[in-house]
Amino acid sequence: MKKNFIYSHIRKICLYSSAISLFALIIIYIIFVRIPFSEVFSPTSMSYATSASTVYNSGVEYVEVTLNNAKYTGYDCIRLGKVYGSYYYCLVNNNCTFILVKNSSKNPLPDIINDYTIKARLVPSNSLSKKMFKDFAKDLNWTKDGLKKVSSEIIIDELSYHIDVYFYLAVYLGIMALILVSFIIVNIIYIVMPAFHPACLSFNRISHGKHSIHHVNYELSSRVIMKSGNITLTESYIVATGLFNIEIVPISKIVWAYEHSTWHHFLWFKMKLTYTLHLLCEHHIYIYSPRNTKEDIDAVIQYLQDNYPNIIFNYSKENKKLALSRIKRRARRKSRNV
Repeated sequence: MKKNFIYSHIRKICLYSSAISLFALIIIYIIFVRIPFSEVFSPTSMSYATSASTVYNSGVEYVEVTLNNAKYTGYDCIRLGKVYGSYYYCLVNNNCTFILVKNSSKNPLPDIINDYTIKARLVPSNSLSKKMFKDFAKDLNWTKDGLKKVSSEIIIDELSYHIDVYFYLAVYLGIMALILVSFIIVNIIYIVMPAFHPACLSFNRISHGKHSIHHVNYELSSRVIMKSGNITLTESYIVATGLFNIEIVPISKIVWAYEHSTWHHFLWFKMKLTYTLHLLCEHHIYIYSPRNTKEDIDAVIQYLQDNYPNIIFNYSKENKKLALSRIKRRARRKSRNV
């Protein structure tokens, strides 16, 4: 049995694409596992603000707590001249816990907060909160060390509870995961039934069923005229293969052919210049073969110029207009014949 070059390459690129998609899907799964989405969306209920240290030491970061008798320290969290939140404290049995309440949550903020539920993140004190400790201790005629002895190192920080960020991130990752799963399923279908691959469907459309993949394979095995880079010319076809694509076109259906150069950049450095073969065929089907050398493309175009003088060559606005006009004329001629 003769080898089916077309179907083999389709299966190869689909396997490669599926492997990359699976790898990306695994990365998304790891991100989902590492980021505490469930804890953010369903924070742990904390009965008393003063139990923040105990809850944090048990491994919980995101909490929901109802504030009662939380008193304003007189200090605010200011960033770039804007007040984002205010520091409160709860003192029970010589155990003091500080709470950073978002201004937008309860505006204006009262001196004492009662029966007010917030969702927040438990965070260790930072340089900003430590400065607040120091200044607040002075206001109480205490030393900083004295205040620290009765205060928790963990702050209930409503400003650090970014549920909107986690929501959008979860939606984005979920959509990406669905796209990748769909892509893998589609590629599996193409592996099992390569005849349904877009390259085969496009070939069947442009050839009107007069040519078959079996005939393309026959010419690839015994009627190759030249092979230039990733482009193979047979007596009747051009077959361009790449890492992620394959293009098949009957030469008789080509209306316009030209090359286009592309610089590939790394940051602001030009790293590599490659050339792409562009083919416009009947039914406005557009075929291209990227990442070739100039020599490869020149050899293909020279062969076409020598053997198919009816094809339009080189890019220009006039040639584009002429090619589109020729496609329309061919379409009208075929419709009359039908």
